[in-house]
Amino acid sequence: MNDRILLVVGDKFASYVAHKEAVTVSELLGLLSLPKSFDCSSDRKVLVPGQGIGDENRQALLRTAANSANLHQYDFSLWHKLPDRAAAVHAHKAHSRNVLVSVPRQISSDEFELDLMIDEGCELMTDHMSGQHMQGMVLMEAARQAMIVVTESHLVPGKGVEYSYVSDSLTVSYSNYAFPVSALIRTTIDECDITNPSTLRFLATTTVEQCGQPVASFTMGYTAIEKSRSFKQERIQSVRAHRQFLAGIASEMGRPQALVGREIR
Repeated sequence: MNDRILLVVGDKFASYVAHKEAVTVSELLGLLSLPKSFDCSSDRKVLVPGQGIGDENRQALLRTAANSANLHQYDFSLWHKLPDRAAAVHAHKAHSRNVLVSVPRQISSDEFELDLMIDEGCELMTDHMSGQHMQGMVLMEAARQAMIVVTESHLVPGKGVEYSYVSDSLTVSYSNYAFPVSALIRTTIDECDITNPSTLRFLATTTVEQCGQPVASFTMGYTAIEKSRSFKQERIQSVRAHRQFLAGIASEMGRPQALVGREIR
């Protein structure tokens, strides 16, 4: 029996699999559900997990495979060696499907590596899909998450303080299309000021690589602010913005600003 390497990607990358040694999750499920007598192939398929496959889908697929009459035709060994997805709390996400990066691996005092782990059910994969490449906004969000996850898990002083993150600056550069195969994320912390526990300041550069080549680079300046202090600042600014907005409406309507104020009480 010969080995054949086959990439498996989420269904939303269906256009990518055309004319390639690749299948979607749904196509693989169909192959696994065939009666043994229907599978005439002599090749053993080494299945490589690509992008778009969430943790729940992966587990469901492995359960289906375990009960398949054709399991002997497929090698799922790589599916048991995938890195762990970063904790949603470290990525500041409510749902793990929206976490796009793995747990970071520390390479040096200021260098970290993460794996890109896109779940096609995430918040950014609901629209604007070519079905072939991964959209730039997904890579941008993955880079942003990588910087926050690295900061939360390795840089924040361990004193039990909860932080909110504010982006101060962002520079983006795309050099190639990114496709639904494995991608490595490299994050370097260029500046780190944690002298004031209530306000931490960072500058980081993150590069996304595929097949050893960079596809995108992001440099972000960001601040971690103690959550209670951040909430207070946000509330003050929201009140100011609201008053300015209503004043503008009142001016357009030719009505006194004080009258608008009375009406909204």
